[in-house]
Amino acid sequence: MKLNLKIDGMGCEHCVKSVREALEEIKGIKVLDVKIGSAEIEAENDSVLNEIREKLDDVGYDLAR
Repeated sequence: MKLNLKIDGMGCEHCVKSVREALEEIKGIKVLDVKIGSAEIEAENDSVLNEIREKLDDVGYDLAR
């Protein structure tokens, strides 16, 4: 399933790189695209959302609600 995530706090290409690297550490997802303010991933199900939130928080960003 594809998930389109809105991510708060991103404002530059360095942010994009940080978010991409954080998401790529998560097992069970494939990062399709990361842009300022959003990311598109492919996952088996949405059970990875908590881990995504934690990884984004670790690098200083928030998953928008």
